[in-house]
Amino acid sequence: MRGRMHRRRLAMLGLAALSAPLASRVAEARPWQSQPPLRPAPIDGARAYGYLKAICALGRRPAGSAANQRQRQMVAEHFRKLGGQVREQPFTARDPADGRIVRLANLIGSWHPERTERVILCAHYDTRPFADQEFDPIEARKPFLGANDGASGVALLMEIAHHLNELETPWGVDLVLFDAEELVYGQNGEYFLGSKHFAERYRAGRRAGGSGARTTYVAGILLDMVGGKDLRLPREPYSLRYAPRLVDQVWGVARQLRATAFVDQVGREVLDDHLPLNEAGIPTIDIIDFDYPHWHRASDTPEQCSPESLEQVGRVVTAWLSLPRDAVRPR
Repeated sequence: MRGRMHRRRLAMLGLAALSAPLASRVAEARPWQSQPPLRPAPIDGARAYGYLKAICALGRRPAGSAANQRQRQMVAEHFRKLGGQVREQPFTARDPADGRIVRLANLIGSWHPERTERVILCAHYDTRPFADQEFDPIEARKPFLGANDGASGVALLMEIAHHLNELETPWGVDLVLFDAEELVYGQNGEYFLGSKHFAERYRAGRRAGGSGARTTYVAGILLDMVGGKDLRLPREPYSLRYAPRLVDQVWGVARQLRATAFVDQVGREVLDDHLPLNEAGIPTIDIIDFDYPHWHRASDTPEQCSPESLEQVGRVVTAWLSLPRDAVRPR
């Protein structure tokens, strides 16, 4: 795909037919209000931003690279230090550039592992192999650090991990880093390999019985490009289609917290890691600022990101996690 005709942009071809009824439904729906008081965790935006910078200091992190592996090890150690049970979910793929086998892995940090009803908070941790949205070939050859598109979601999960032992939530919580979300060179390659693998393993466990069948994901939240300055988070159309009640809950929490980055408008349709999860029966929404001006450009650096943005999203997500069981109805 060339220029703006990226896998996410291609989905815009069907947006006109979809967005009108969704916009009408959002406008007509009664605002969701939580009965219990909200209890967001004391998210430290500056600390989250520090994690973002530490990730970017590793350099470009495409799937299968040494920097990608160092990032996974760094986050795994972080999760363990904060009380998470950590496991990897290995898989392989062929590098679309040269056909070699690439060893990949999702990373899963679990809190309250004894609970069979669980929530997944997730992000991809690989970066695009190159800045494919740069029209200047010199700029396109610069290292693509992916500060917002890649590092921001991971950094926020690292910050949320500080609070999961104390956060009062009825659910088990899995923080999941997906590998190979965009192991793509030009028109070659396949998207969402990590989330597809995770979804396949979840479905297989449910079919096989045993301990895997007892685990049920009641909801999922994907964090993608949540750290940019001037953050703007409209409701994503696929999220509204698959998990409308969950969208209402999260944006309702944001409204009560006066988290102004969350806007009650329908945004761009985005093909992302939430789609394989929804197809596996996990109602999942995508929190994403797809109007971020530095998307897949060499300028996607930490300077374009904001501690305040990370803090705002983290407070909303943890406040939603703290809702009592009866208040959460994802479908």
